[in-house]
Amino acid sequence: MRLRILPILLLLLLLTIPAHAQDNPGKPMQLPVTAPAGPSTWLIGQPYGNTTGAFNNGPAWYSAGQGLHFGIDLSMPCGTELVAVADAEVAFVDDMGFGSAPHNLILRHPALGLTSLYGHLLETPPLTPGQFVEKGQYVGLSGDPDGPDCDSRPHLHLEIRSADYRTALNPVDYIDAPWHMLTTIGSFGYPLFQQDMNNARQWMRVDDQPDVAFGGRILNSYTSTWPPPRGFEPPPNPPLARTTAPLDAETVTFTARKLAYEGCCFGSWWNPLDPERLFIVDGASGSQAAIFDWQITSTEPADLVGPGPRPLTSPDGTLEIRLRDEQVIIHRTSDGAEWNVQTQGGIPAISADNNRLFWETRATAVAPDLAQPVTEFWVSDLYGQDARRILAQSGGSAQWLDAHRLLITTPLANRQTILTIFDTRDDSNYTLGSWPWMRGVDISPGGARLMFYITRTTEIPNGVYTIETLQGAQAQMLDWFGSWRWRDADSVYYIPFDPTTDRQSLIYYDIASGASRTLIDGDNAAFTVTGNDWSVSADGRRIVFMSAADNALWLIEQNP
Repeated sequence: MRLRILPILLLLLLLTIPAHAQDNPGKPMQLPVTAPAGPSTWLIGQPYGNTTGAFNNGPAWYSAGQGLHFGIDLSMPCGTELVAVADAEVAFVDDMGFGSAPHNLILRHPALGLTSLYGHLLETPPLTPGQFVEKGQYVGLSGDPDGPDCDSRPHLHLEIRSADYRTALNPVDYIDAPWHMLTTIGSFGYPLFQQDMNNARQWMRVDDQPDVAFGGRILNSYTSTWPPPRGFEPPPNPPLARTTAPLDAETVTFTARKLAYEGCCFGSWWNPLDPERLFIVDGASGSQAAIFDWQITSTEPADLVGPGPRPLTSPDGTLEIRLRDEQVIIHRTSDGAEWNVQTQGGIPAISADNNRLFWETRATAVAPDLAQPVTEFWVSDLYGQDARRILAQSGGSAQWLDAHRLLITTPLANRQTILTIFDTRDDSNYTLGSWPWMRGVDISPGGARLMFYITRTTEIPNGVYTIETLQGAQAQMLDWFGSWRWRDADSVYYIPFDPTTDRQSLIYYDIASGASRTLIDGDNAAFTVTGNDWSVSADGRRIVFMSAADNALWLIEQNP
């Protein structure tokens, strides 16, 4: 079986999408906060609908809402001023029958036939039932669901419901905002949405989510899915080392071509060794999705690899981690050899040189609203021999940096996160640093550098930072904020965050020199990634992304 890919070559200027229009008459509501989005004000915490967070936390938090996240979360400092999304009558104040403690507000919008709920407020809103409020009028302060100290998960939970309160609706359909831009970076994990391998195209965009009927059947009890359920995923793989030549602004050009039909293919990934091979997952509704291996320089159809979801592999893809009858098995793809490894129930990650295993064990499940369980960190050789516990701590995580070093994150009570480098050869270690409200820790190819971002703190400037993984290294704040992907060990591509528009730009940035080059200018050529779904090939010359314009997979590639 083969998947037909469209062999269409287009100039970037022909990649079109309507520009975002402010005050769109088709969307009668405004955002519930007047400050523009950004690292110091607010960012998307969790979208509405079929999110990965809802899939993992649904039984505890969202069972009444068909297992889906029936609102949208905006991460923001406690005490952020909130406004009415539309003209409204105050329906209820602090009615805990709607949940969203410690305080909430429900507004009724008679002209629209809708209601809105503001949850996790800092204090009782200064309003009374029956009072009229105008669109944009102050209605309360944002808070934290875990208490007045505001040191846990400060955010606004906003719901748009039907007039009878029985159905939750996607706020994206009613609030005029550049949602594709807003979901390029935030407090959420990636991917944003949980992919059902029996309906791989369903509910994978921020603007394609179902209504929620409270009390209805669970919609996301997937039996085959990606990413793996919490507790069944290994620590992230380190990207393999690679070196590319800096981009020459005078000679290097890029073109784009559409790869697939509408709806195909969310969550594609590159072969880590062959920059011309792309893996995609797709399938018809109601049938098991399949993995296809496409040689993108060829006009031939893509080859069938096997059923989805994508396998758990070593960084180079030559080894697979398989779960069979509650056993962890390492499978070598070259000759089919397999062996069991004893990991106390943890799912291992394989080092960059394929010589070591690392895994984590926890006595209890992890949940954002509960005390973090003790996490034990273990290492062994590739065959599970010489296993030893190297560390135990409350919460946190670790992952391979390279062939022998681990990056360990340790959370503290005051929302500080410590980063530690641990060498598994001799157990030597050193603290790289400690930062408040740190998100998005990302390892460079080869492990010599990290990037991360800081949000909603007054302790240090908010924004994107980079730091080398050497003892004594100092973090450097970059002069831009946005979503990025590594090109090589010293450079990235990034999408600048502009909260006023869905027209996105694409920029090359050299960390070592500070040089940058605009590859796509959003003011001149419309370009919009949906769901932050984009990735870079192993040689740094190609970028694949899901386009919001036509809901299809596109490729941007450097010309020879």
